[in-house]
Amino acid sequence: MLAVPNVFLCQVLTLETNLPSQIKETSGLILLNQQLITHNDSGGEPELYEIDSLTGAITRTVVVANATNRDWEEICLDANYIYIGDFGNNNGSRTNLMVYRIPILDYLATPNDTVIADTILFDYSDQTDFTPTTFSTNYDGEAMIAYNDSLYIFSKNWGNNRTNIYSMSKVPGTYSINRVDSIDTQGLVCGAAIDTITNKIVLIGYTFVSSFMVEIDSFLGNNFSDGVIERNLISNGSGALSQTEAVAFSRPDHYFVSAEETSGDSAALYKLEIVEPTGIGSSNQVEIEIFPNPATELIQVNCTGLVRIELYNIQCELLRSERGKTISVSGLNSGTYLLRAFIQDGQSSFHKVMVK
Repeated sequence: MLAVPNVFLCQVLTLETNLPSQIKETSGLILLNQQLITHNDSGGEPELYEIDSLTGAITRTVVVANATNRDWEEICLDANYIYIGDFGNNNGSRTNLMVYRIPILDYLATPNDTVIADTILFDYSDQTDFTPTTFSTNYDGEAMIAYNDSLYIFSKNWGNNRTNIYSMSKVPGTYSINRVDSIDTQGLVCGAAIDTITNKIVLIGYTFVSSFMVEIDSFLGNNFSDGVIERNLISNGSGALSQTEAVAFSRPDHYFVSAEETSGDSAALYKLEIVEPTGIGSSNQVEIEIFPNPATELIQVNCTGLVRIELYNIQCELLRSERGKTISVSGLNSGTYLLRAFIQDGQSSFHKVMVK
């Protein structure tokens, strides 16, 4: 069961850069040696693209020489291998689902930016009907993590908006994989990442009106649904994102998220922060004075080096942004809000404020 979002936590999304047209269908994302790597989905080239996280520029292209990109939907890694999930299956009829496995040492050391992959073939043991059912199947897949000695695929269930979780060996071979768990994500899951420091799993996805993030924490073994699960909407400040596709762990409670090109919006790279607002700036130890609090018309912020103030509701949607020391709360409903103070050195901190 999904928990009620904690009002003292906030998922804050910041646009880093648009992505070039060559990767307009970004569908997977990992961070290897502090280098972001992505790829396109169905019909794209069998290539991995290293991108500059500040500019979006492609800095290196690595070809997987013996692979075909039928529908690459996810990429993940462990200490030794990169895994590429070629298991996109919108109509539920594919019988050639697979994961490509590339040694990390080969990827890093190849002299000609070309690698050879092993192949893991699989089907879902509980799928018996392969009649095409476009956008209604529960056997589509777009999210995967490497955890302990297994790969875990989180399905994108068009039929019931859940995610079913299947485990699979990391060893090349042919498998009929079993469902080990299921979570009511209330939407279409498109990407997964695991924080190997805290053992927290993050899923990202979308409905037809919003993007969302699900955190899975404090689970034992592969009993993911027995953990602490929270679902929160994520927004870029002006509404729902273009289609969220991939997420990569950066550091505790910090992630990169990519979104593909849709409806005139460019493919883009975002930073996602999970923050807990405090009474003083914990990120830079700068003394911050906020008054009045509660407020009815204006809030003033006094601190050294202040450059911008942002105000969010508890759903972490950006409401107002001002340069200077004051921000209006006039016309807002009474309640709790989140104020973000940006300092000259690029740091920021969150603070709870009240409007009455």
